[in-house]
Amino acid sequence: MKQIFSAIVIMLMMVSIFSCGKKEAGLGGAVDFSITDLEGNSVKLSEYRGKTVLVNVWATWCAPCIKEIPDLKEIHAEYKDSNVVVLGVLLESQSPEAAKPMVVDQLQINYPTWYGDDAFAKQFQIQAFPTTIIIDKNGKVVSRNVGLQNKERFLNLLKAAGI
Repeated sequence: MKQIFSAIVIMLMMVSIFSCGKKEAGLGGAVDFSITDLEGNSVKLSEYRGKTVLVNVWATWCAPCIKEIPDLKEIHAEYKDSNVVVLGVLLESQSPEAAKPMVVDQLQINYPTWYGDDAFAKQFQIQAFPTTIIIDKNGKVVSRNVGLQNKERFLNLLKAAGI
């Protein structure tokens, strides 16, 4: 009996682990939001209309989030002169000023990083970190993926959005 119970627990854990990166239901319709960048300036998603946008929602204390950053930096460097934009949205309790040294100095993030708020988290149903949202050229959310992604997965998501 213990072996059967152990096998069931292991199977449930495996399903949980492998489902972390699965696409969740799209949010549909054109979206926009206005939040601040790490300098305190107001920024809007609609500034990137006409481009495919990869929005990576993360926190400085999230190990899988930190692990994704080198791949996101590479994608940004490779596609920055095209119609693809990589945006980071930092969601956590500290202030933008407190997070800025880690973003700029430690992680040396080369793509725009914005500071999210509760309204942003609610609009995009953020329940776990990291969450990657792909927004097409028309401003429509085409995918939302929860969990650790890698460069190949990010590129596949962007290609599915029509880059």
